[in-house]
Amino acid sequence: MGERGAAALFKRAAEIARAGRPEDGVRFIEDSAGAGDPDANFIVAHWLLYGSDRPRDPAKACRHLRAAGQAGNVEALRTLAHLTASGMGCDRNPGKALELLGSAAQSDAVAAAELAMLSRLADEEAAPAREPVSADPHIEIVRGFLGPEECAWLVRRAEPLLRPSFVDDGKSGLGRPDPIRTSHGAAFVPHEADLVVQAITRRIAAVTGTAADHGEALYVMRYTPGQQYRPHLDALPGLKNQREWTAIAYLNHAFEGGATAFPDLGLSLRLESGDLLVFRNSDSAQIADPRMRHAGEPVTAGEKWVATRWIRHGPHDPYDRG
Repeated sequence: MGERGAAALFKRAAEIARAGRPEDGVRFIEDSAGAGDPDANFIVAHWLLYGSDRPRDPAKACRHLRAAGQAGNVEALRTLAHLTASGMGCDRNPGKALELLGSAAQSDAVAAAELAMLSRLADEEAAPAREPVSADPHIEIVRGFLGPEECAWLVRRAEPLLRPSFVDDGKSGLGRPDPIRTSHGAAFVPHEADLVVQAITRRIAAVTGTAADHGEALYVMRYTPGQQYRPHLDALPGLKNQREWTAIAYLNHAFEGGATAFPDLGLSLRLESGDLLVFRNSDSAQIADPRMRHAGEPVTAGEKWVATRWIRHGPHDPYDRG
């Protein structure tokens, strides 16, 4: 988004709102989008993707992104490429996604870096090196699942998106701050999930034997000294579509502490950078396994980076927190 244009739009909308006409402020941006303003179209597209003040409408969001991209907003083109690759709001078309990304890359360094990284990704068909930890309950490590460049990519992409971590409330469907997890995190919802992230999530689906559309948004977390994730279950009470599997990729190893512990099983696991920890949280009837209570032990030095994919029993909309 061109910050100058977007900032000007938001400033004018705020002035209208402060004058006691907040709805007119929103309408000002919508009218600007209708008149072809690329930044306004990009803003409206995000409103429609998140559904914060209106019903979510990914298809309409894609139309606004297309209008913004045609008017010269390269970030809109890049975002549209991500949605086209995943089939969110439009027909899934990987070839068209690459075409859109290539168009953006002509003037956008981020898109150019994404294209270059795609050519260096690990082979999606490569056989993983599995290391069983426990047969019942199911826990295993996939060694070297991610390469060094892939780990660095996820860290670099997540860093500007980091926010204090939230936990999901299965009853309300909302996230809420909770001292049980004191990390910072970034969720790669579909419009943020670039083609590199999507390739990684497909590989996670393949190695876990699950469908790619059953996963929540890939969630990258950073733990600094003293931060931890206290003992908890990933299967959440009240979920109609339960978290059946968890896959955690370690993105670095230059830290102390921070092991993943299963206290009821007497396990404390320390993985290397690129390794993937996979475990099952609930059975096919969506009944949580109480033995799978686990924790991210406190980091004592350095920074710990992990990427987590919570995988549901059935298809799941990554924008839906419930």
